[in-house]
Amino acid sequence: MPVSYALIIFVLLIIILSTLRQRLVYELSGTSLLLFGSTRPGVSFYSLLFLPGTIIHELSHWIVAEILQVRTGEITIFPDLDSGEEDHQRLGSVATSRSDPFRGFLIGLAPFISGLLILVLLGKLLSDGLINHFIWWQMGFIIYGIMVIGNSMIISKEDRRTWPVIILLTALIIIVLVRYRFSLPTTIYDSISTILSSLNMVLGVTAGLNLVMIGGSYGLRRIIEKVTHKRIMHK
Repeated sequence: MPVSYALIIFVLLIIILSTLRQRLVYELSGTSLLLFGSTRPGVSFYSLLFLPGTIIHELSHWIVAEILQVRTGEITIFPDLDSGEEDHQRLGSVATSRSDPFRGFLIGLAPFISGLLILVLLGKLLSDGLINHFIWWQMGFIIYGIMVIGNSMIISKEDRRTWPVIILLTALIIIVLVRYRFSLPTTIYDSISTILSSLNMVLGVTAGLNLVMIGGSYGLRRIIEKVTHKRIMHK
């Protein structure tokens, strides 16, 4: 597959995953509210389900901040359930001092890059498992890892605060490269295409698993609504 097509699919899958993640939080919170009168159990379940990914996400921020000599503070891996906020998609955080846009960009991007690297490894393990017929628990562990990392690497709004400056700079670099007809060697081009294809496969698996969880939670929520004659209203 040409790199341009693989890249377009990759971007679309990231957007789809971000949307599905929001919906999954909504469904789990809504079901929890109907069953227990509070969103806490649903958010807690979501937090525990994705805890390994949250740890990797926040450690990625912390490690890159330390490498770039940006002062770091408290690390949290659970949402603040007492804050009164209804949006608990941001499960953890790392306190960092203010820095220049470039270092801020790298710190914000760190979980996305580490997530992609882990997904490449998990994608290879998944392919090997399908070929070599791994036993069920091994495949289950790999698929769980794909789901957790695929969801946890999504970049939060806070992590994107320095992006406008970097996007402008990147656009200028691309314009210069196109102007002078820069092209990648065939070997690098083929490697990028292979990596993107592998990532698209695991991101597709993540999106599919999200849809299954959303479907199950939605079905349960609808049953509870009919039994209790209560409804969760969209804002």
